[in-house]
Amino acid sequence: MSHTSKSRVNWHEAASCAFQIELKNYSHILEYISEYPLGKNSYRIDLLVIKKLTDERISKNIARIFKTLNLLEIKGIGSSINIDSYYKTIGYAGLLIAQMGKSDSSSRGYQYSSLDVSLTLLSCHYPRKLMNHLKQERKLPVAKISNGVYYINKETFHIQIIVTKELSSEDNLYLYCLTDNLQDTTLANRLADDCNLHQEQEIYIKYLHQISTANFKKMKGDTTMVCEGLLNLCGTSSAEIIERTKKEDAEYYLPKINQLTSQNSNLTSQNTYLKSLLTKHNIPFDLGSEPEDC
Repeated sequence: MSHTSKSRVNWHEAASCAFQIELKNYSHILEYISEYPLGKNSYRIDLLVIKKLTDERISKNIARIFKTLNLLEIKGIGSSINIDSYYKTIGYAGLLIAQMGKSDSSSRGYQYSSLDVSLTLLSCHYPRKLMNHLKQERKLPVAKISNGVYYINKETFHIQIIVTKELSSEDNLYLYCLTDNLQDTTLANRLADDCNLHQEQEIYIKYLHQISTANFKKMKGDTTMVCEGLLNLCGTSSAEIIERTKKEDAEYYLPKINQLTSQNSNLTSQNTYLKSLLTKHNIPFDLGSEPEDC
């Protein structure tokens, strides 16, 4: 894959869509906010998932750890979860709690704590250096809960690390297929067939668009698609998909960039949106104050 093709793939969006699809049976108790800003700084949470206060438990392997506020740090292909990104995500969790405001006895404010927050770090490859650091230097127990899902116990927050490459394609098809090297035609056709059943839903189209773009290969001057199932679903020919990819910047990414710019200039509006979600789910909040010393 050329550098240009790889740069067009929005792995954060693909992973966000995959997570929502994997947890579709719990859509009635989960709300998703991508690129959530923290305070007045440029810090952003890749994906914030708010879980409704309910006795209903999530049995899906990737979200059993979920609390009220759930932060996802997403690493793209070629990147890995290192020690710096691990502690950065913990710092984001602390900033989020601060942003939620402090308890006020004269209002319905609520003091959130680490017990209300979970952290998920998503990566294609097993982060060996980080795991060795946590186990050998921090002396933290690391438990493999299921294929590709690891819990970091006795940490400040509830933390799990998900390694997509180790997940089961039977249980986590969409996360497992987050790759730029999808060579298994049977697997690709399964993905295409399932997406075809849900082609009216935007998250499926967005996911498939990113995965299709990622899996273009240039071989001996000819551009071919590794997965014919994806090709048949996304377009009738390679030329059509290539043309669609060329228009990506103007038709897709620029509006997204403009949207993020708008969100940056209107943090109050973003907080208002978060408050409305919390209110709708009967979750206590106090977003009236900015975090201190962010």
